[in-house]
Amino acid sequence: MSVVQQVILHPYLSQTLRFWSTTVGRDKTYRTIQYAARFLAWYEYRKGATKTTVDRLNALKSNLGLSRKLMRVGKFLEHFQAALKATAIQDPVVSYTAIGRQLGYGLYLILDTLQWIHGAKVYTFAPETHKSIAKNAARAWLTGLTFSLVSGAYKTYAIRQRLASAARPRATAEKEAERKVQLAAICAEEAAVRYQITQDALDWLIPATGADVLNLDEGILGLAGFTTSVMGGLSQWKAVNGGGATAAKK
Repeated sequence: MSVVQQVILHPYLSQTLRFWSTTVGRDKTYRTIQYAARFLAWYEYRKGATKTTVDRLNALKSNLGLSRKLMRVGKFLEHFQAALKATAIQDPVVSYTAIGRQLGYGLYLILDTLQWIHGAKVYTFAPETHKSIAKNAARAWLTGLTFSLVSGAYKTYAIRQRLASAARPRATAEKEAERKVQLAAICAEEAAVRYQITQDALDWLIPATGADVLNLDEGILGLAGFTTSVMGGLSQWKAVNGGGATAAKK
């Protein structure tokens, strides 16, 4: 078998193609590059790089951002549908936070589509109108992430209550074995919730700055977005290629 055949038929390439065959997989790849370019544009500018270098990185960031907006057109319907389904959740806290999260994301994506329309020059909004759309989009994303963080904190509290109960030894060997299985499952659930909270907390910095709640520079925002893109990509990779993790949300 030739070297070319070995590369083309390599299992890792097959896994990568399977990952890229999903919309989330492609989006996380584009997002990783987009935020890496955002950080590098800031870094090169601070380092005194030429205007051409900085402009190229900013152009890469902007074009990838615009492409991702196009990929998300119509996705707001998924979030509104998820919000409706969340009304059936029995736990009121989980239900209300899920509804708030999905509605926030849905509104964000509607405004995101308007930004794509402006960026693609399908229709050009007045500067003040476009600025208002961008700020309100950041507020909607921030709202969704805030509800997600509240939900994560509540789930963490509930999981720790279950952990305390599962930590107590059982009377028989059979029940003790069941307890250990249950304990392992709860620990895995806690790790998944903690992972999502970390991802949401880092992402929170981006719309918080866009909504003028914080005033962070492009370097911090670029690193935060790059980190959460990699985290989301890893979750999607495991969901597609095995590993037990669920697909990333955003």
